[in-house]
Amino acid sequence: MRWVSAVRRFMARLELRFAALDFIVSPGGEWTFLEANPCGQWDWIQAATGLPIAEAIADELTGVAA
Repeated sequence: MRWVSAVRRFMARLELRFAALDFIVSPGGEWTFLEANPCGQWDWIQAATGLPIAEAIADELTGVAA
C-alpha cells in the first residue's frame, strides 16, 4: 500500500511512536489524510475485535520485541 511509507516518514518526522491517524475514502477510492492524534481513541476497536491493541502499544513504547 502506498500510504505505508508516507505514514512512516510522517511519524518519523514528528518523532511519534504512536498516533491515531484519520483518513476519509471517497466513493472512487481516493484516500485523504485528515489528522494524526497522538492521544487518539482506539479502545473501541480493541473491544469490537478482541485484538490486544493496548498490549501492542505498551510493547512498542517500552521497546519490547514483538
